[in-house]
Amino acid sequence: METLDTYQEYAQKTLENLNKKDAASRNLLIDAVKDRTIERVLDAGCGLGQDLLPFAEKTDALCFGVDRAAEIGDFGKKFFVEKGFGDRVAFTRATGENLPFADGSFDIVICRLALPYMNNDAALKEFARVLQPNGAILLKIHAPPFYFGMIRERAKTFRPKLLAYPLICLVNGFLYQVTERQPTGSFWLGKEVYQTRKLLERRLNKIGMRIEKELADTNREAPSFMIVKN
Repeated sequence: METLDTYQEYAQKTLENLNKKDAASRNLLIDAVKDRTIERVLDAGCGLGQDLLPFAEKTDALCFGVDRAAEIGDFGKKFFVEKGFGDRVAFTRATGENLPFADGSFDIVICRLALPYMNNDAALKEFARVLQPNGAILLKIHAPPFYFGMIRERAKTFRPKLLAYPLICLVNGFLYQVTERQPTGSFWLGKEVYQTRKLLERRLNKIGMRIEKELADTNREAPSFMIVKN
């Protein structure tokens, strides 16, 4: 929940966290879909691309990462070149709401804690559009307890601006739950919105998708799901 000032700091923190994970945690996503055909994988809101690494290591799949950050190409590509998978991984700057890929391009779509920053309906429709009929979305979201935890942590700093952010996100999420429309306008721009399973199920049903199961890393703060087409 700390604030990182540069993409370099974010990348370093990501690598540190990755190195701390045991094998079960590192392979959680690929283990969840190990019985499926995996030839092309997309990570929407990929950050460094760390969630693509098990797919590059354990399959022959082509892996693609998209992120809104301008630095994604440089940092992500360097990470995979150093791992020896540079020829099977590509990155491009894009948003989850407007993916630059044809319909049915991917067997697996990953989105891990990036949906809260997106227009949920637009992004979920895009994930469904680029997914093969028998494909799966591996989605992890922020639930209200995540922001309550942020409030408790930031209250110790006595910095009103830091404390205001999770409060705004909770209000944003509450309005979304009540109206099923994310607030628009400059005040809400760039702010997160939380999700709940019930609302997620309703939004998925409208685009012909459903939650098949919870993943092993699900918790109160960040539920984790496998989503498939009906």
